[in-house]
Amino acid sequence: MKKIDRTLSVIILIAYAVLWVISWIMAYVNVPADVISAMNWTRLVVLVLMYLVVLYNAVGWTDNLILRIVFVGLAAFLIASAIAVRIPSVYNEIFGKYGIPLMV
Repeated sequence: MKKIDRTLSVIILIAYAVLWVISWIMAYVNVPADVISAMNWTRLVVLVLMYLVVLYNAVGWTDNLILRIVFVGLAAFLIASAIAVRIPSVYNEIFGKYGIPLMV
């Protein structure tokens, strides 16, 4: 099982890095706004997958129920923060009401 964990981590880390490099290249090339938007959404999906893999590994690290709950809460906050950047209604309902800054 450790081999699968490590492989997933490597794949997602490389995918996220490649998407950032492509985004940097796109910043210097004239591309349509739709392509930039699609790239931003793709990076968001990969970021959420990265958080889920890290959560999976963190929960598997301990048998302590309290620590597992803390890890799930932290991951939920990070995922909600990442999503709130793209979806204003999520920002308004979760972060805006309470003045919580986004993790951007």
